[in-house]
Amino acid sequence: MSEDDAPAPGAVVEPDPVGLCAFCGGTEEVGEQERLGVRVRVCARCTARFSAVPEPEPEPAPEPAGGAGLPPTLGQHSPEVLRHLARVARIAAARPFTEEDCPRCSGVVHVYRRTDGEVVRLAKEAVLATAVPAQDRWRVRDGRAEPAGDDPGQVGARLLHAVVCGAAAEPGNPRLRQVWRTHRDTASADDGLG
Repeated sequence: MSEDDAPAPGAVVEPDPVGLCAFCGGTEEVGEQERLGVRVRVCARCTARFSAVPEPEPEPAPEPAGGAGLPPTLGQHSPEVLRHLARVARIAAARPFTEEDCPRCSGVVHVYRRTDGEVVRLAKEAVLATAVPAQDRWRVRDGRAEPAGDDPGQVGARLLHAVVCGAAAEPGNPRLRQVWRTHRDTASADDGLG
């Protein structure tokens, strides 16, 4: 049992009838103590561990002259950060699309290939297929974009980004208009920052 397995303050720990330490399960030098209002069996090692005074934290190392406020270099990151970055890179490489920003509205566009190799730019949002006209429905199958048409079994549909581009004219279809507004608002927010 590790230190993390120690009971939380206020937790009721029932003494073990066999004579084992209630914290680590050890059998050497086990004595009974009162902990949090309950009598429990605790070995000498756990008694020392839990009653030890914590060591003071070391003073921070002085920052080198001229380097104050600079972000760490990649080599200074922890191994966990490096593993996370490698995992994100693997996931991005495995995606069947690339992501780009629309130069007109700044909306996120997913760029797929069709089965014939042509490039198709789809809006990242999927919509309920029955809410949009059949000619505007697209789907992604086996990593390739293809027109979905009037497939009655299709629940969700993708849209060409050009149909819902925030810089284009407002669509008449209410569902398409909702996605269009999201892209228009993204463009407006980006204009306000620049």
